[in-house]
Amino acid sequence: MSKPVLSCRDLTFRYQKEDVFRQLSFAIQPGEAVLLMGPSGCGKSSLAYCLAGLYPAYAGTLSGEILLEGKPLEDYPLAQRARGVSILFQNPDDQFCMDRVDHEILFALENINYPGDLRARTRELLALVGLEDVEHHLIHTLSGGMKQKLALATALATEAKLLILDEPFANLDPGSCADLSVKLAQLNRQGLSLFVVDHRPDYWLPFLSRILLMDKTGNLLPESVFPEELQAHRELFRERGLFVDDSWLEGQSPAPLPQPEESMVQAKDLRLLQGKTTVAEHLSFDFPRGGITALVGRNGSGKTTLLTCLAGAGRCKGSLKVNGAAGLVFQNPRFQFLSLTVEDEVLTTLRALEPKAEEQALRQKARALLEEFDLLAWRKRSPYELSQGQQRRLALLAMLAGNRPLLLLDEPTYAQDERATQFIMELLRHRIDQGLTAVIATHDLALARCFANRIYLLEDGRMQLLSPEQLDQYAEERSHAPCAL
Repeated sequence: MSKPVLSCRDLTFRYQKEDVFRQLSFAIQPGEAVLLMGPSGCGKSSLAYCLAGLYPAYAGTLSGEILLEGKPLEDYPLAQRARGVSILFQNPDDQFCMDRVDHEILFALENINYPGDLRARTRELLALVGLEDVEHHLIHTLSGGMKQKLALATALATEAKLLILDEPFANLDPGSCADLSVKLAQLNRQGLSLFVVDHRPDYWLPFLSRILLMDKTGNLLPESVFPEELQAHRELFRERGLFVDDSWLEGQSPAPLPQPEESMVQAKDLRLLQGKTTVAEHLSFDFPRGGITALVGRNGSGKTTLLTCLAGAGRCKGSLKVNGAAGLVFQNPRFQFLSLTVEDEVLTTLRALEPKAEEQALRQKARALLEEFDLLAWRKRSPYELSQGQQRRLALLAMLAGNRPLLLLDEPTYAQDERATQFIMELLRHRIDQGLTAVIATHDLALARCFANRIYLLEDGRMQLLSPEQLDQYAEERSHAPCAL
């Protein structure tokens, strides 16, 4: 039997004095595709960073043993380690070192002393992820999904034997998810080992070897779950708040809009700009007061740009009227945080809302909100120490605490497990009953169908109001699976 490409034994990791996970032992065999699932904040990303050699070099303390092809990981020089194991971060902005798309990949190729034509290999990798048209673009001008694709291309540039993927499809539209999963399956069949952290098994099932389950305390279940056994373990996944499929949406339907209908946002002949570039133009739409309006469309189509304009922070021309103050929850919540602790992030909003209120009363209110969002235990932590899913909940909480009538949410449910996703949507529905209006940019078409009162497709520079049947057709075309239940 061949040596595992990577193995760990009695692995314990802690931040400061608190254990994230304890005594983990498992191995990844050559050519395996292993999926790690667990609740948001249980330590999955921390484990991925440990396996890649980033922790404890940059954070925390680690005990136990990590072996890369039978040799301690720390014994490898950095360039050689990169050819053994490579990682795709959950947040692609954390991965980039350069300012231009092609330079980012060239940088990775130079670091491993790639022996071939660097430019040709760069173009090959960009074509693999569908970014050949933006080779010379500045990275900061890319959409979140396009950044995710670039980060994947950069991770693949090292030609490592094991690729660690942390929520690789979180920012991607369904068509991109389907295309990239096929390409990753091909690479896996060619011998690339995969260790995937994801909240959803959907796109991995056709070529997945097994699933490792982590509980909320960071412990691994002793037995792996194999793809063919997934349906038999539905209750096990449900008990832990994990996705098996979209069956949790059964019976869900949009809440009725207030009558008579009023407009919350109106636009006529709107042109969206990013720098000097026109992202979309001739957009005319009417978002109703109350309820949820969903924006769907391919990566780079302008959804985030439109939300930014609705919040008053983006560039646009034409007629745009927003009837009320708007709060924006960023796609990358780290761009939103202003305070040193989780509790202070909420207090900053509450103090602005109630400047004359007593501090003790505000702290009690903040802690009640944090408890509601399952964040109270982290109240003294930095927001940047939270998991991506926890950061997203904190960003949402901070905006909701401001009681603005219009809430703009950019991918509010990505990096969330099933329980957290359900909580967020039920919370939004409750706040909508109290008068909130929500506009959501999302790639989760099934969720949009079940919760949104109106669904707009923003794609190819145009905006179209979709019926539920048209959304089903769009979902079928893009992801090869209907979103209707």
